[in-house]
Amino acid sequence: MTKNRILWISISLFILFCIIYTGYIIAGYYSLADEILTQKTKKTHEGDSLIVIFMGDSWAAYHSKNDQHLKTCIERRINKPTKVISKGTVGAKTKFIYTNMHDQSLLGAKALIDISPDYAIISAGINDAVAKMGTENYCYHYNLIIKELISADIKPIIIDMPQVDYKAIYQRESLIARIRHHISSWITGAPLWSFDNYRTALQSLIQQDVINKLLIYIPASEWNPEGYNDSRHLYLEDHVHLNEKGYFLLDSCLTSTICQDIMSTHDFQ
Repeated sequence: MTKNRILWISISLFILFCIIYTGYIIAGYYSLADEILTQKTKKTHEGDSLIVIFMGDSWAAYHSKNDQHLKTCIERRINKPTKVISKGTVGAKTKFIYTNMHDQSLLGAKALIDISPDYAIISAGINDAVAKMGTENYCYHYNLIIKELISADIKPIIIDMPQVDYKAIYQRESLIARIRHHISSWITGAPLWSFDNYRTALQSLIQQDVINKLLIYIPASEWNPEGYNDSRHLYLEDHVHLNEKGYFLLDSCLTSTICQDIMSTHDFQ
């Protein structure tokens, strides 16, 4: 009888430990990052030049091969020396992107911020949506990214969440990942197959008067008016990432956007 009681208590304690540990992991996964307060700074890079960085998720990471192309396009328009540096992390969510901005390691993005770029192109959101992080978590961290850039005197250029084959992403995932996303959808209330609520939430965020005039927003329809279904030739075989033609089209829009902003602010006259 005593042995049975000890066994029952041991099993109960183990189950209790598993419940508490699982709750701890879940709480950490959906937790909000602490805002890291940084002092507002001014540009420090020298010379009559323009510096543009492209940061965020895999779209930023894969753009590195096209940095020279974007640099050339901008220089032809403004006739000024230009540097373009892309650095992103595959699978990165907005929470990681924000905390990575303060990471001084070789894998971190703080080095990009420290070179005092004039513009920061941001690609973020698709991984938040896929993982069903919820619009509150998404917008909270996106807002921190924007505030951090503005505080560093860097103008954010926000690329709207792209139109891709979202179902193709899920089809490539393991059963465990699919189950995890269904659970996330239940916890956060995020729909499984529609990402429109993330776009709507972000648009509401950037329309605030406090930050609206301090950033540039590029909707997906501006650089790819035909939409995903009619422009699949712009994507890789994974139906998610752009190929060279796709990046050339995006770079054309980015070039026009940056040059128009420069001309309107008379920074390079």
